[in-house]
Amino acid sequence: MATFPEIATQSLTVEPEFNTLISAFDGGGEQRRSKLLYPKYNVTLAYNTLEVADVRMLWEFYIARNGAQEAFYIYDFTLFLEQTFNHVGAYCGTADGTDTIFDIPGRTTTSHTIYSDAVDVTTDTSILVGGGSSDSDRVEYDTAPTEGIIVTADFTGYLRIRARFAEDKLPRETFIEQIYSYGIKLKGLSPQ
Repeated sequence: MATFPEIATQSLTVEPEFNTLISAFDGGGEQRRSKLLYPKYNVTLAYNTLEVADVRMLWEFYIARNGAQEAFYIYDFTLFLEQTFNHVGAYCGTADGTDTIFDIPGRTTTSHTIYSDAVDVTTDTSILVGGGSSDSDRVEYDTAPTEGIIVTADFTGYLRIRARFAEDKLPRETFIEQIYSYGIKLKGLSPQ
């Protein structure tokens, strides 16, 4: 899967989407149920300045994805913040009983806690730097987890977000204008 181009002047706004169903009761109480196991992350990208070559590269990336059709990865990395965040319960994969390596949905990760079906198994794993999809870090189990086990991780680092362009029909001039004015919107997708 492709990775969104990183340009030094980019500014990202990351918006988690949990998709919670809320039912109100007559007595004033409410019942809440999440429709998603893991949040989706919507992103708005904006740029202060760009070289002509960068504008061309971003436009070509949009065209290569066929607008909103093809998913891609983007990291929550911005040079203006130059900091990483803590991520809790990030989905790494579902075990098939034979694979021992799973992508951590992040890059430059530290402070790992690895879970198999919510049980801490960090001592039975090793962290591999890079080499995963879109150069993400990876976790390697000493022995393959049982089929159906959900692998998740807590970590500090740059989160890898699976997304697509929100707009499927966008004239080049509007695309360029949005980059500078209010940003290009990306729709977050399920990490699975």
